Amino acid sequence: MIEDGSVLIQDGRIISVGATRRIENLKEARGAIDVPVTGSVVMPGFVDPAIHVSLYQNPASPEAVAKRKKSRNFYDETLTLIHSCLQHGTLTAQFKLHSESASPAADIAALRQLCAIGANPVGTVRSLRLPSSAIDEAKRAAFSVQLAKLRRKNLVHSLELASSDRPFPTPFWELLRTTALPVNLIWPGGSPMHLQALLAQARPRSVFCPVELSNAECAILGHSPCLAVFSPCKDLLEERENPSAQKLVAAGGAIVLGSGYDAKDAPIFSMQMVIALAVLRLRLTVEQAIAATTINAAYALGRAADVGTLEAGKRADVLVLNLSDYREIPRHIGVNQVRMALRDGNFVINRKSAKARA
Repeated sequence: MIEDGSVLIQDGRIISVGATRRIENLKEARGAIDVPVTGSVVMPGFVDPAIHVSLYQNPASPEAVAKRKKSRNFYDETLTLIHSCLQHGTLTAQFKLHSESASPAADIAALRQLCAIGANPVGTVRSLRLPSSAIDEAKRAAFSVQLAKLRRKNLVHSLELASSDRPFPTPFWELLRTTALPVNLIWPGGSPMHLQALLAQARPRSVFCPVELSNAECAILGHSPCLAVFSPCKDLLEERENPSAQKLVAAGGAIVLGSGYDAKDAPIFSMQMVIALAVLRLRLTVEQAIAATTINAAYALGRAADVGTLEAGKRADVLVLNLSDYREIPRHIGVNQVRMALRDGNFVINRKSAKARA
């Protein structure tokens, strides 16, 4: 933490961070525009690794068949969601598509819409949940063609794989290797030996943990290079206690916190709420929660070289909160404290209309 600090930005990148007196004396700061944020918390923009979107509408009842949305409606709804996330301080997010569609064309159509939205005003990472049909030998060839097309057109940045009770066949792992795409694993709990085998085979960048982990599972993940992702908002809505994050930290593991947004089951996208619940329910420190929603989350998305911290050389994705102390974030649960947000050095939120001094 730097008291009375400043961030020097040029051409969308951070040039220097440090005490205001030192920054003001730098040659690069001469003639710079001064945006005063005295009495505010200045921090990296939030990074949300777990926003779920679908090309299919939520059915009115469990018996009803889900209908496919029109591409334009999917685009508009997703763009509205992105702007809502931005208003609460999320400047980078991973959008996870999980249509489970029998038609590869549906997945490609949705990914094209996400690609059309691009990285403005929020940096987006596109992830595709692998359908269960990818495991079947009879459908593997068609799925291989689909993956090749997605990779060639740069429509997807990573793949998501849900753990299965039965082992995945060797040709399936060989197929994943050919895509050269990072894998994110969903681990719903189970045998520690099975988890260890999956980590060795999938070599995931992150593991999403929707249920409480045993001490043995925490020990395995604690010695693994991958990051464990938790969603305290979803745990709250499902009335579930999950002390695994604290156990994993004690085991030496790195944790990530995400909103787990889902239009049907968990319609919460505020990362400020995530920090508050992580402190109040998961018993993490505020510092651990902030790290888990910024730099750790950036590593989980493969974006740590650009975002997640305020340091020289990184993109100027900066958040200014209406708080004088970062430790106040959990105490203002449910209140949006975002005062300003800069993405690539440009204002995307300015609620106080700060007066810039030349």
